[in-house]
Amino acid sequence: MADFKKLTDREIDTFLKSNQHGILSFAGDKPYALPMGYMYKRRSILLGLATTGSMVTAGKKMKYLKKSTNICFTICTPRWHTEKQKVPCTTLVIEGTLEEITNRSYYGLRKIPESAKLKLYKIKVTTRGARKCNRKPCELLATKGS
Repeated sequence: MADFKKLTDREIDTFLKSNQHGILSFAGDKPYALPMGYMYKRRSILLGLATTGSMVTAGKKMKYLKKSTNICFTICTPRWHTEKQKVPCTTLVIEGTLEEITNRSYYGLRKIPESAKLKLYKIKVTTRGARKCNRKPCELLATKGS
């Protein structure tokens, strides 16, 4: 028996709705990854990125995005993140490209003021894989008497 179970499309949809944070990784000469929040609307993962001079500075992400729109986005819920470690570790890894969204109303979002210096992007998925650990308890975290 495998140590993991692949998630169905329905389970992936539920997982995306029940989480809010992931790790966005950019392609380039050197790998670059950063944690960030996301919205899941109309079966799309939406990310807001600062362009310049906002509450946060643009930093490396906009430089990487100008070179390549290829990204990897990872969302995970580790077992230790849940009460009494009852929910198995679950991970979703998405590869694709970032595509700027100009019609925010399609997603039920209001227009961002120009002064905010933020752009909204959608992940255009090329591949994705999701799985849930089958181990009970997780051997990595098990203590004597568990």
